Amino acid sequence: MHFVLGAGGAMGAYQAGAVLGLLEAGIVPDVLHGCSAGALNAAFLAAQPDVRRARELAGWWANGSTSRLLMPGWRSHVRGLPAMVRRGARGLLDDRPLRQLIEANVPAHDISELAVPIHVTTTCLDCAAAEQHSRGDVGDMLVASCALPGLLAPVRLPDGHFHVDGGIVCGVPVESALAAAGPDDCVIVIDCGGAPVTCWPGEDGSDRACALPVVAGREPFVPPVERSKAMVDVVLQAFAVARGVANRASVAAAKGDPRVRIVPHVTDAWAAGLVGDVGSGPRDLRQAAALVTSGRAATSAWLSRRGADLLRSV
Repeated sequence: MHFVLGAGGAMGAYQAGAVLGLLEAGIVPDVLHGCSAGALNAAFLAAQPDVRRARELAGWWANGSTSRLLMPGWRSHVRGLPAMVRRGARGLLDDRPLRQLIEANVPAHDISELAVPIHVTTTCLDCAAAEQHSRGDVGDMLVASCALPGLLAPVRLPDGHFHVDGGIVCGVPVESALAAAGPDDCVIVIDCGGAPVTCWPGEDGSDRACALPVVAGREPFVPPVERSKAMVDVVLQAFAVARGVANRASVAAAKGDPRVRIVPHVTDAWAAGLVGDVGSGPRDLRQAAALVTSGRAATSAWLSRRGADLLRSV
């Protein structure tokens, strides 16, 4: 059983809820593939893939320290820019808080030491391609996978190249998971990007629900974007657009593979009336607790309707 945990910033809270729903149903990963926020979730879970650990992961997303990490206030922007210019830094934000968070929650020095094999996706700036890593320093690998260009500095990895957020070219690393999976393996994809790229046709003929009943009259889902005109937010909005294009391209071909099972996206949960306010952008964690609940509910509903049969058919 391969879990593919895609990128998505604050939507990683929804993904954590979906993971909890799967574990509660007895669906346990043998291999984990993660990118950006999905890499954080994958590494956290890979230490011990059970319900207790999944509940801890859900709690981690709702924790205030996580919120402050992903939502630095305007004072951080004001203080950070002059310091960045003075020292010639390649990122506006200090990556040490993220490293400390990883160190406190992922009990390993190297990702190869985790209980379940994990593959972390980064983007190699020198090679202009996605790279998959199954070994390497936990902090370096996960920070590199989350290093949004302009916000966090690129990370030089043991290959000698600089790496940044894997979501630039491969936010949902399903192709690499399929390449590693056997002919009888199941590949479960949990995409948490803001824009819908993994939706299946709904029961009403639309493309808005993943085997979930659509609420009549429900307004179309609008992906959250950064609303201010600050430089950082413009960069993040542009990145979100580019990531959406890359994600759609990487997922399109894989959707036809009989081994692939796609857990309802937040768009599907919205169409089914299982999610409300999702926040204002990839760093907005004010709705984290609600997103965890929604991800769990959507996944449980999917399993009760079609998911269990689909998993057994592999």
